[in-house]
Amino acid sequence: MPHDHSHSHGNRPIEGRHSNRYDRMARLLMKPVYRKIAKDVAASAPQGATVLDVGTGPGILLRELSRLRPDLHLAGVDLAPDMVDHARRNLDDRIELHAADVAALPFEDDKFDLVVSTFSSHHWGDPEAGGAEIARVLREGGRLLNYDFPRAPFKALTDNPGLTSVRRTPFSRILKATRFEAAKQA
Repeated sequence: MPHDHSHSHGNRPIEGRHSNRYDRMARLLMKPVYRKIAKDVAASAPQGATVLDVGTGPGILLRELSRLRPDLHLAGVDLAPDMVDHARRNLDDRIELHAADVAALPFEDDKFDLVVSTFSSHHWGDPEAGGAEIARVLREGGRLLNYDFPRAPFKALTDNPGLTSVRRTPFSRILKATRFEAAKQA
C-alpha cells in the first residue's frame, strides 16, 4: 500500500515550465547544497564504484560527482522526462540517464555499489516499493545514502527484507536535512 506523506506532492513528475524553473533553481540556488552532498558521497564511494542517483532532476549532483570523482560510473533516473532532458543538457554523455520511477528501476539486479537520493524520497508514491527496488539493484554490501527532510519515509525504505538501516544523522541545519544510510543485507 502506498505510503501517506501527508502533503500534496505525491508521485507526480515536475514537467513543462516547472521543470525549467527547477533546473535554474538547482543550478543557481541549490548548487552549494549539491556540492556538500557530492563531497559526502564522494568520500563514501569505493574506488571505481557504480553510483545511481534516484530523483536526479537536472543532474546537478551527478555533475558534481563527475567532477570530484572521475573514476565513478554514474547513472541517474527521474520520474519526469523533462528533468531527464535537462540532465542530458547539463551532463556529458558518459552518464547513463533514464526516465523511470524508483518503484520500477530499469537496471539489472546487483548493478550498483551505491544508490543516492537527494530531497526526493518524500515525493515517492510507494517508498516501500522504492526500497525494494533499490535493494534489488544494489550489490551485496551496497549502500543507500538518502538526503531528505526529517519527515521523509526513511523507515518505509527498510520495511522490506532487502535493506537494513545503518544510521540517521542531521546533515544540514539550514535546510533541516537528514542523512539516512542503509545497507543491502547479505
